[in-house]
Amino acid sequence: NHRVQKWLPGATSGVTVAGGNGNGTAANQLKFPGDVVVASNGDVYVSDGLNSRVQKWAPGATTGVTVAGGNGSGSAANQLHFNGGIFLKDGDLYILDCDNFRIQKWAAGATTGVTVAGGNGYGPALNQVAVPSMAGGIYVDANNSIYFTEYGYERVKKWEQNATSATIVAGGNGQGAGANQLHRPTGVIVDNAGGVYVAEETNNRIQYWPANATTGTTVIGGNGSGTALNQISNPAELMKFNDTVFVCETDNRRVTRFI
Repeated sequence: NHRVQKWLPGATSGVTVAGGNGNGTAANQLKFPGDVVVASNGDVYVSDGLNSRVQKWAPGATTGVTVAGGNGSGSAANQLHFNGGIFLKDGDLYILDCDNFRIQKWAAGATTGVTVAGGNGYGPALNQVAVPSMAGGIYVDANNSIYFTEYGYERVKKWEQNATSATIVAGGNGQGAGANQLHRPTGVIVDNAGGVYVAEETNNRIQYWPANATTGTTVIGGNGSGTALNQISNPAELMKFNDTVFVCETDNRRVTRFI
């Protein structure tokens, strides 16, 4: 639908807060948006992947403002190429620049980004960021360590600030449904203890990997694909607030809350 919807607690319908004017490149349009974050002041940041830009929509705005990319698809410092997951921390945007195989950090008001992870091509090495176009989640912790999912290599990696390579913190044992495996990981969030929650698109489950663990535990789903309330289907993204986890389910066209 090329839009971002806001649903108030208890609402039976949503309100469009970004896009909703068809598929396009205009300031009031989005083109297959891949991720969204909301600042404390209500500004909505949208990863407008096929437009290779990130748009910021102020509360009540009818158009967005480009805050990263927007200079055509490319690998220059002022460009993005099919960007996916985004994360906002202390006013800085961290962007999975998928087809450039890197993570870019854009300071507030900057006209160019800085590569803070990857930029070494696509591949399995720990100094690479291997995320297919617009697939993959990203999370930045209090120490500015970056966690991201590698959809093609069935794992989650952690790239510490100023490091030259990453470590594997979940998966990395081939494609499968075992406790030590992942299958098409998408969204990722991290708790204060360094534990990692991972949404798995194909296994239809959310796995929790404690810090330094070699296996994960299913905390949501894992009961096959379906519409029952103990099931999730093709989870794309997740968010944790206190003890509540919200899961965006692609195939069920819904967001589900788990307490």
